[in-house]
Amino acid sequence: MAEKHLATAIARRFAGMTRKERVAKVRKLASTSAADEKFVRETFPDLYREAFASPRAAGGRSGVTRRRGRAATRR
Repeated sequence: MAEKHLATAIARRFAGMTRKERVAKVRKLASTSAADEKFVRETFPDLYREAFASPRAAGGRSGVTRRRGRAATRR
């Protein structure tokens, strides 16, 4: 099966799943081997980001960093 046809079939299969199922399947597929991880990352960047999203809030900074920034400014 050509890579293009495989990608189309995988995308159709993932479209019918719930988010929880999709994340579990993408993680399992990507963890099989380094080549599979690269295939998923390059072919399905949105699914890869969804499955391996950082648990931190986007753009958030820790309180320690903010305090250091405030302390470093001249007064």
